[in-house]
Amino acid sequence: MKIHRYAERGDQAGVQQELMQGVSINEIDTQADSFTPQTPLQCAIASPHAGVNLVEFLIAQGAMLSLTPQQGKSDFMWAVHSGSIEKVQLLLDLGADIGEVDEDGYDALTNAMFSQAQAERMALVKFLIDKGAQLNGQSSYGESALSVASRCGWFDIVQMLLEAGGDCLRLGWTDLMQAVALGTLSDVKAQLEKGADLTTVDQWERTPWLLSLQVGEVSKAQRLLEAGSDPLAVGRCGKLPMMYALESGNLAMLKWLIELGLDINGTDEFGETALMLAAELDQVEAASLLLEAGVDVSQTTKYNGKAINKAHSLNMIERLVAVGEELADLDPSVRRLLTRVDAPDCWELEVKHYQAAKYPRFGNRNPEMMTAPFWREMVRFRGAAYAARAQYKDTSYRTEAAVWCFQRFGQTITILPDGRVIEIAGEHEDYYDPDFYIYNDVVVYDGHGDFQIYGYPRTIFPPTDFHTATWFDGWIYIIGNLGYQDDRIVGDTPVYRLNCTTFTIENVETHGESPGWLSHHRAVLYNRQIRISGGKVWATQQQDQPTLIDNDAQYVLNLEQNYWHRVQSEL
Repeated sequence: MKIHRYAERGDQAGVQQELMQGVSINEIDTQADSFTPQTPLQCAIASPHAGVNLVEFLIAQGAMLSLTPQQGKSDFMWAVHSGSIEKVQLLLDLGADIGEVDEDGYDALTNAMFSQAQAERMALVKFLIDKGAQLNGQSSYGESALSVASRCGWFDIVQMLLEAGGDCLRLGWTDLMQAVALGTLSDVKAQLEKGADLTTVDQWERTPWLLSLQVGEVSKAQRLLEAGSDPLAVGRCGKLPMMYALESGNLAMLKWLIELGLDINGTDEFGETALMLAAELDQVEAASLLLEAGVDVSQTTKYNGKAINKAHSLNMIERLVAVGEELADLDPSVRRLLTRVDAPDCWELEVKHYQAAKYPRFGNRNPEMMTAPFWREMVRFRGAAYAARAQYKDTSYRTEAAVWCFQRFGQTITILPDGRVIEIAGEHEDYYDPDFYIYNDVVVYDGHGDFQIYGYPRTIFPPTDFHTATWFDGWIYIIGNLGYQDDRIVGDTPVYRLNCTTFTIENVETHGESPGWLSHHRAVLYNRQIRISGGKVWATQQQDQPTLIDNDAQYVLNLEQNYWHRVQSEL
């Protein structure tokens, strides 16, 4: 609801406006669960964007405090999670218990490890210690403040907790490990001279060598390597040496490991790579080092994740796209960075707008501007069909057609030279879902927060998904399509192009040896040609019914002659 979003943003005027309109100050957010704030007060307490003044205002207006553990977090634990010392102090003054433990065994200090205000975490931990927070609590999942700080590589916090009386046994460290994490190079050398074991692992299955990489001190790592440490050792879940180096944030350490010859394409048990972690941590310079060393950007995890799926900044996205990563693989939340369209705080449209335009339809012209308020709202939300049905209490889930939505797979995104961004088509859900639908629309973002939706007749532009979209000379070439099974034509490669001025779409008649009915592929523009590789082809094998098979060849479409040819060698 609006009041919850206003409270989360720290917008006191917005909160007051909602209260004046009769909204209850203790209104429960029906879309929240026990793991998220549910009342306006909890939203304000938990949010790093809301100050203590708004919290005091809500309490003064009659908001109910929850200072004892119930289902989910208490208000005190939400304050700790926010990272705000002022909010924590306020709730302590109002009677909160510094020794509180929630239903899962998490205490204040352990919750502080997960606080949102990372820059202030050290100060928050010291504040809680000074206030008498218990130091050695352990959750039902075996986590403690010490163990979490150690796992994350926050060794300054580890030292603070130990000096305050934290139980060092929780770390599983040997004297050598403690010297590596908290001591000097001389301390490390002294332990090695005593014959310290180099293979013992700690609670997180780190050897002293791996611990030194996470600490980020090259001199310690070099000494441990000289002493016989295994440079190929891995931690829990197969975590790689380079991943520990990335967590240290020390570029010199990462560069040294690359020079040592460690595998830059190695993976942990989940198929994650060092490049993926660099993208997740938004370490653009580290990603550049790996790319310059020849890392394989096409690697995927066991769950088909890629490095660009982890990116959440424009700098990282641009670096990965420059080496061939596809914008189509971006996470929906990151697409907002490119489209500059923020999600609404809550649903505001009346039900009449939903009823008037809840079903997909084709355009009647080439193009037809689609102005339905419900469609525009779904673009802002990037919303799923089921969410719209739930919002408008639509019970026709399994009896009527799919609901128009903008949560899609196989949808391309293209950045034009003038800053506009264009998203094309895509599908929602799988074929067995009642809301499964393949779209044929185009959404054009102006780069300033506004957008237009264009529809097309099915005969002009069919339902299209898992295609590629390549800009060239004022046009976007749309190549390939998975599409509905009945629409697939063995041996034919659908090629369309979108005029980036008029937004008309036209079929491109091509000749030569084409890839066939292609989808899930990659397209790279090179010298007025588009090179196609990878993906799946809808083809017939040995008189059987058509099926999807791997495309193991590369094809080039000459854009001057609209001519395909198959190639065997790299450009």
